[in-house]
Amino acid sequence: MSKAELSIIDEVESALRIGSAEKGLETARRVTDLFLSSAGSFDDEQIALFDEVLERLIGTIELRAIADMGARVALAEISAQLAPIAQAPPSVIRRLANNDEIRIAGPVLQESARLDDGELVKIASSKGEPHLLAVAGRWWLKEIVTDALLARRYPSVSRRLAANPGARVSGNGFAVIVGQAEGDPELAVSVGVRVDLPSELRRQLLRSATDTVRTRLLSARRRICSRKSRARSPPLPPASRARCPVSAISKAPSAPSQVSRHPASSTRRRCSALPSSGAMKKPSRRWRCCRNPPSR
Repeated sequence: MSKAELSIIDEVESALRIGSAEKGLETARRVTDLFLSSAGSFDDEQIALFDEVLERLIGTIELRAIADMGARVALAEISAQLAPIAQAPPSVIRRLANNDEIRIAGPVLQESARLDDGELVKIASSKGEPHLLAVAGRWWLKEIVTDALLARRYPSVSRRLAANPGARVSGNGFAVIVGQAEGDPELAVSVGVRVDLPSELRRQLLRSATDTVRTRLLSARRRICSRKSRARSPPLPPASRARCPVSAISKAPSAPSQVSRHPASSTRRRCSALPSSGAMKKPSRRWRCCRNPPSR
């Protein structure tokens, strides 16, 4: 181990031995800052060291966080700092994600790439609605995770999943959402505009939808189509190009150039394109006579 690593371990041991809440919080912040300063350059062994050190500190802080608001704030800050880091210590992330305080668990539940599908399914099956809402807002979710979330039947979670384009939903999952949407106009509109909604379930949704919901669905589909059309933004449709005078002019074939009947005019044009470096010879007497033939 390097001197820096030994120093970290000694500091952690000292903080744990003293048992001071302030000392533990200060050490946890320092270790987190040290990790963040070079997070992209650590190897697996160094990440494992930070993982062990921070998990011990966080475990101690969690015991005090029950009655200490400052400890809860510190853990929430650490969670927010580590959530977007791809190389974040995995055991620390899992520990934070399973914290019952949503302010602590929320950032890593919603953003951390260190949480695999198995851990997300476990949390979706055991935690409360706020934790499930955080998971439902992740940028990418597989069917195995969304099935676990929808099995809990929270309408708020279904709305967030339906509105999340990165959440992949199975046929059974869509059936749950469509069933809930019969009495939930917001959910009906959110799921009705999804392109991956099976056709049979779309027809079921429209049969049970009110006129207001159908109108909103039609309006939402038009907005989506309009945005897609603007994103492609062709220069001009073919019909417009045909009627456009500028386009017509630019596409019109060039008129054939008139050729002078006098041979000298064509020759003069060819000669003018030659470099003026003296390569052009002085016309002969015969040529001068040809240019001005004597009248007969």
